[in-house]
Amino acid sequence: MYADITRISLEDFHYGPQIPGESELKLLPEFSNGATSLELGAGAAQNSIFLNKKYGMRCIAMDISEERIKNAQELCSAEGAEVELQVAGFENFLEVLKQAGHGGEQFDFVHSSHAIEFVQDPATTIKDMVSVLKPGGTLMLSTVHPLFNGMWFANVIEDEEGNEIEEVGQFITNYFEPPDDIRDEDGFHVVSRAYPVSAWFDWLTAAGLIVTAIKEPAAIDDAPYSSDDWASHEGQLDVIPSTLILVAKKA
Repeated sequence: MYADITRISLEDFHYGPQIPGESELKLLPEFSNGATSLELGAGAAQNSIFLNKKYGMRCIAMDISEERIKNAQELCSAEGAEVELQVAGFENFLEVLKQAGHGGEQFDFVHSSHAIEFVQDPATTIKDMVSVLKPGGTLMLSTVHPLFNGMWFANVIEDEEGNEIEEVGQFITNYFEPPDDIRDEDGFHVVSRAYPVSAWFDWLTAAGLIVTAIKEPAAIDDAPYSSDDWASHEGQLDVIPSTLILVAKKA
């Protein structure tokens, strides 16, 4: 199971596998007392737990998987964190918010780490997320980088002294239409889709947001989100970013 093979720290806000967290990237806004947060595609809600414990934020975390929400409940209990947990996906989170008594509520911070790549219509999803964001609030999305979905290859070259050096790289046939990553995990058939950086920028600005940061971090050894597979990337993530991070503010 995903939760059994993945290590996600509760001591840092994570943006994606094998990359730096908030302690290094420093992308989060300053949160005032009583700030509110909505996390979508939350997994076991580690980021919401972090925000609740560090900033005292009132957090709601949603994930489409009942198993992940059960994991989140266990973590909240163990950590003494107060996070409202709901089973919901990007397609129905507005309705679930309404059913839970949060209809019409707006949040200071709406965020999703490596989940929005599984939706079919990112532009509409972003507009839905913006609809529950307060004026002046921040939207944070991290997603698969469009270069990451290509085909890895190794190339052996000779340096000036005739020594053989192996280099890793990627081949992608069309940057503007990156190939899908199709997975069958935990009973779900999912398709991870990557899009050009400009597409994400256009969707955010079309939704009325001001983009304040775009990051493409390289891998690090001591990442807050990791697994054995991610950690043994053999230098691939040092030369091609796996994650695209976008931060935007609502005017």
